[in-house]
Amino acid sequence: MNTSPPEAPQKVELSKIVIYAVVGLMIAVLIFLLVKTLLDQKRNSEQQAKAFKEQMKELNSELKSMQKEYRRMTQKRDSLQGWVDYYHPMRAVIYNAKLRDRVLEITEFRPGDVARFKVDSTSAVIVEVKVGGNDLSYYVNYLVKNRKGQLVEVSPYELYR
Repeated sequence: MNTSPPEAPQKVELSKIVIYAVVGLMIAVLIFLLVKTLLDQKRNSEQQAKAFKEQMKELNSELKSMQKEYRRMTQKRDSLQGWVDYYHPMRAVIYNAKLRDRVLEITEFRPGDVARFKVDSTSAVIVEVKVGGNDLSYYVNYLVKNRKGQLVEVSPYELYR
């Protein structure tokens, strides 16, 4: 009998089994790597979600503190609004008074001082300092009471000590 033909199919079957085993092993390794990659991605996304939730908590607490500060400032502004409404129509008067006070600090004479006219050296009492003008020009004059009791508006250059 012929014994050689049956051995040839066994070799073919053995090599097929080895090839199938190698292919199966490769498929198993690929599936393992795929599952590992998916699990790593899931873990990373969970960590990112956790970090995102922590950031959201921080931002929410910061938002609450800012809203609280805004409410406090709004209440403070509303309480000051009454004063602003009261003084707003008088802002030009307030500005002019402040300007007069600043000019008064650098002038030679103050209200109540005694000065002399350069023209005839008669004495006069300074009653008030008048400051006026606009953005482009201004003037400073003294309102003085002379010896006769008349109020006269004079320039600072017309008086001396």
